[in-house]
Amino acid sequence: MTNRRRGSRWTWLMALAALTAIFAVACSGDDDDDDGGDEAGFTDAGYKAAGLDKARIITVDGDIPIGISSALTGEVAGLGIPIADSAEVASEGITVKGKKIKWVREDDLCSPEGGPAAADRLVKAKVVAAIGPICSGGTRASLKIFDDAGITHISPSATAGDLTTPARPEGPYVTFFRVPVLNADEAREQAKFAYDTLKAKKAFVIFDTDDYGKDLSAEFQKYFKEEGGEIVGTPAGYEKKTTDFKSIIANIKAAKPDVIYHAGFYAEATPFLQQLRADGDLKSMPYVGGDGIKNEELLTGAKDAAEGAYLALPGTQGSQFETYKKAYADKFKGDAETATFGAEAYDAATAIIKALEKVAVEKDGKLEIDLKKLNEEIKKSSFEGASGKVEFEDNGNRAGAVVRLFKVVGGKYVQLEAGKK
Repeated sequence: MTNRRRGSRWTWLMALAALTAIFAVACSGDDDDDDGGDEAGFTDAGYKAAGLDKARIITVDGDIPIGISSALTGEVAGLGIPIADSAEVASEGITVKGKKIKWVREDDLCSPEGGPAAADRLVKAKVVAAIGPICSGGTRASLKIFDDAGITHISPSATAGDLTTPARPEGPYVTFFRVPVLNADEAREQAKFAYDTLKAKKAFVIFDTDDYGKDLSAEFQKYFKEEGGEIVGTPAGYEKKTTDFKSIIANIKAAKPDVIYHAGFYAEATPFLQQLRADGDLKSMPYVGGDGIKNEELLTGAKDAAEGAYLALPGTQGSQFETYKKAYADKFKGDAETATFGAEAYDAATAIIKALEKVAVEKDGKLEIDLKKLNEEIKKSSFEGASGKVEFEDNGNRAGAVVRLFKVVGGKYVQLEAGKK
């Protein structure tokens, strides 16, 4: 009896250890970077909520309408118009079952108010899919509108991590995909650059109080502290259209940081840099900014004040970049090298067009497009694009992440080599 009891106890302990090991493996990765890659994917309930658990047919008589939701006016039109133009050139010389693409543009103003208004207009225009919205706040406010209509939309530039982890029992919105690198990935690389390459141990953070700015700044703070750095002073938020940054600059001087980190857009970064560099004590303070700041209008607006600024651009140039570059120059006289998120917009449009080619069915001179099948084909996307290889994870995020860093030198953006400043 004693030996049997000991054997039984040993067997029980071994089983418990095995279960513990299994649990540990199952949970591994939960402590990894909060970039959305390990989050829950699309669910059956999510497809049902969008009406994509079964066929959902749209009949198209004439050209195929695809929507574009972008900032076409306002402070960030310099970002939004090139994005819209870049999406359009993806259809140059292409037809789907003999039908051309008809682009339907709506101005989302890069705002939580403009996003849903643009989405509603696109749904009423009976688009079969859409590019955008371009900003995180506008995207968040538009998700349900597109989803209720079963319209799959792909953002080229909405980077807030939690857009694919909404607080709802159905899980992520199955109609939402995006091709940019997420804020977490960008902030991680910038924090590492600031700490390791710039040798900054103390950072002061300022940010636009919209969804993009708050999320990017929070991610930078998280990763900078993980590197061993310290956030000094009080991270300062400001509203869009702010032009007077004197109080924030006074706080920066008092905090004595080694680097300033800025999460926002070029419209506000321009006067901020001008006022920052006008202060003799801060004339050479290292300045690191996010992708929303890297724009040609920063260079023309801030001029010498932008010199030496370090800015990030998520993504890379893929095998189709030159094709995109030529088409963009031919149609809109634009320079793809300076079109932030232009390559991503081109790839988002390409993903939709490639999916349409597979699912559109000719019938009596018209096209029948099953929104369910279109969504499924977009999810299965796998192609070499202008911004690199395009594939989607189970929650709609792009698979893979590349972040490039630039420095303003002689009034131009110069890409930095790894470990160089």
